[in-house]
Amino acid sequence: MTCDYSPYTLPTIDFVGGETQNLAFNVYFYKNKQPFSLTGCTCNFSIVSFTNKKGAPILTKSMEAIYNDDVTADNVLTVTLTPSDTVDLCGKYIYQIIIRDVNGDIEIPKQGILYITNNINKNFIRQ
Repeated sequence: MTCDYSPYTLPTIDFVGGETQNLAFNVYFYKNKQPFSLTGCTCNFSIVSFTNKKGAPILTKSMEAIYNDDVTADNVLTVTLTPSDTVDLCGKYIYQIIIRDVNGDIEIPKQGILYITNNINKNFIRQ
C-alpha cells in the first residue's frame, strides 16, 4: 500500500544562490477560499535541507503582510531573500510558512520545495 500524502502543496521555487528573491504568497481560508486577513498576525518563513528534514532551519525570516487590492484584504505575505541569505546554498530544500494570530493560535499552510542552483561566482556577490 502506498501513501499519496504530500505536505508540499505550496509553489515550487527555483533560483540561483545569491539571487535576490522577492516572494509573495496569497493567503485564503482552506474551506471557503475567502481571503484570510493577516491583521495583527506575526509570520515566519523558514528553510531546512531536504535531506535533513528534522534538522534546525538553515534560514528563518520574518514575513510582512501587505494589502491585496484585488480582494480588499491584507492577505498577502511577503519575504525577501537577500543575496547573502542564499549565496552559499545549493540543492533541494523545504520551506515553510508559520502564521501566529493575535490569540496565539498557529496556522501552518503546509510546505513547499525550494531548488537552489549553485552560484558559480560567489566571490562577486561577497564583494
